[in-house]
Amino acid sequence: MAGEIAQVYAEALFELYSENGHDDQIYSDINSYADVFRSNTELEELLSSPLMTSEEKADVLKRVFDDDSITGDFIHLLCDKGRISYLDRIKDFFNIRYNEFKNITEVTVITSTPLTDELRLKVTAMLGRKIKKEIRLIEKTDPSIIDGIIIDYNNRRIDSSVRARLDSMRSSVTDSNV
Repeated sequence: MAGEIAQVYAEALFELYSENGHDDQIYSDINSYADVFRSNTELEELLSSPLMTSEEKADVLKRVFDDDSITGDFIHLLCDKGRISYLDRIKDFFNIRYNEFKNITEVTVITSTPLTDELRLKVTAMLGRKIKKEIRLIEKTDPSIIDGIIIDYNNRRIDSSVRARLDSMRSSVTDSNV
């Protein structure tokens, strides 16, 4: 049910985005707001309190954000309706619609050390040609993969890490000993 509620609000926000000439500021703002609330759980708890009036919540939002944009109004609406706890999921659903509209695919790249600029450009270009979409890289590091790269996109995984090769060799040795 929470997912359905978040999806309805995300769809409404995307309609506002469309009605306002596909203003990318809305995309930027909703992601920024979600980051703020994710890193300040006390703020979400405060604005979710049934003991606070709408006016008090609006005052807190004005002091914290001082934003009278479409996204600011949307955040006020979420607070008024007691839905601010859904903001992160709303942002996720909104981003899916936004990425579909903009022909963007988010690709998670996991390496043992941070990507160099050169490798980042190569990976982005290679995947862009393969997928035929603009690529938005989400970079993560995980020293446990030892070396190599893991690429996740569109429910697919390309795992050319040393850890995966070692696990495969372990599995084949175990299977042959049976």
